[in-house]
This record gives sequence, structure tokens and C-alpha cells, in this order.
Amino acid sequence: MPLLTLPTGIDLYYERTGSGPPVLLIMGTGLDHTRWAPQVEAYRGEFECVTFDNRGTGRSGLGGGELSVRLLAEDTAALIDALGIGPAHVSGLSLGSCVAQELALTRPDLVRTLQLHGTWGRAHGYAGRKFRAQVKLLELLDLRSFYEINTLWLIRPEFMRDHPEEVDRQIDAIVDAAASAKDGILAQYRANVLHDTLDRLGQIRAPTLVTVGDADIALPPMYGREVADAIPSAEFAVISPGGHLHNIDGAPEFNRVTLDFLRRHVA
Repeated sequence: MPLLTLPTGIDLYYERTGSGPPVLLIMGTGLDHTRWAPQVEAYRGEFECVTFDNRGTGRSGLGGGELSVRLLAEDTAALIDALGIGPAHVSGLSLGSCVAQELALTRPDLVRTLQLHGTWGRAHGYAGRKFRAQVKLLELLDLRSFYEINTLWLIRPEFMRDHPEEVDRQIDAIVDAAASAKDGILAQYRANVLHDTLDRLGQIRAPTLVTVGDADIALPPMYGREVADAIPSAEFAVISPGGHLHNIDGAPEFNRVTLDFLRRHVA
């Protein structure tokens, strides 16, 4: 089992699949590396896909103290350095996109290109209220009950209607992967509320693609547009159909758009 022991003593679980220029995929709040499966399958013939479990999820440890996006970015930098894959094409979804932002700002030497999916630069207005509601729900409920509700923010209604068995499988997989990680998931949601890079995003120089799902109600498209407008020359794409997890419920279009971006920026 591939584990990287960080200088802090935390073990970080990761996997490497495929061959070619490295693409590092950073997943969102409470979700493990397996939620990138549609992209690994699509990319692996042309790129080496590096996926991992963020601190506090899946098979990675949590450690003590407050969790922050900056700390998760430091973990990610340590992984890139240890594997010797920098600069890498870096792609993050939701919380993973915030980690990717922070990585590009603090360790630009490690980022060849940047992809930010379902992203935000500051949890103001709706986003802050939604994250605080998720924290409260997770404090009150068991993981199964929480994700039965939380999925309503993550996957678009049409996909739920047309693929009910797949949605059940997704919930089962998420709950199974998170079975012993409730404290870590809570810590990640609290980190979401505090994430704020909006005034620094103009410093990013890596070629950047921002995508949003057209039916995303977890982080409505206006948040992704705000990030794209703040990053010089960033590309902006609306994935249709797509919810917050548009890498899953909009996978064919997501893969087409992101592969086109990657191919245009292969050194």
C-alpha cells in the first residue's frame, strides 16, 4: 500500500496510474481518491495520474490541531516533492480546487498547469451559509444520514432520476470510504468556510482552466466565474449537463474539455 509519511508524521495514501506527463488530481471535501475514477480511465493512456486521499479522508491520517487549506497544500507539495513529479499538471475539485489554488500561490514551481473545478475564492454569501449548514448537519447526524442529504448538493436531479442505482452506489462508496473519518470530514468542512484567496488569485501565472457544472447548487457557477475573472488569462468552461461533482455526472463533457486543455499545454 503506497503511503508517504510527511514530516509531520502523517501518512498520506496515494496511487499512480498510467504513463506520460504527470497529472495530480486533488479531491474535494470528505471524498477519497476513487472519485477521480472517470478521469483516471480517460487520462491514463496519455498521462500519469497521481491520486491521493487528503489528510483526514480515506486511508490518510488526520493528526491533531486545526485543519486548513494551507496545511493541505503543504501536504500536496510534500507529495509532489517526494515523488519527484514537479512541475505537474494540477487539477482540483471543490476543496481540492482550493488546495490547488493555495499550491499555485505558495509553490508555483510545482504547478505546470492548473485546473479548478467547482471552485470558490471566498466563502461569502450562499457558500458560507451552505458550508456552515453542512458542519451542523455532520455534527448532528451519522455519516449515512449526512450523505443521504449531502448528495442533494452534489449530484444534479436529472442524474438522480435517470441513474438511481448509480447514485446509491456512489453514496455507499463514499460512506464506506469515510467510515472512520468523521472528524476529518468535519475539519475539512470547517476549512472550507475559512478559505479565502480571492485577493491573491491575480498572482497565479500558471495556465488555468476553471470549470463549473451548469446545475451546481453546492457552489453555483458565479463562484467559479469570480475565480476565473481574478486569474490572469484563465479559461472558463461550463460543463453541461453537470452538478457539483461534474467530473462524475457530466464525465464525458468534463473529460473532453479537460483533456483538450491538457493536450494544449503538454511540454
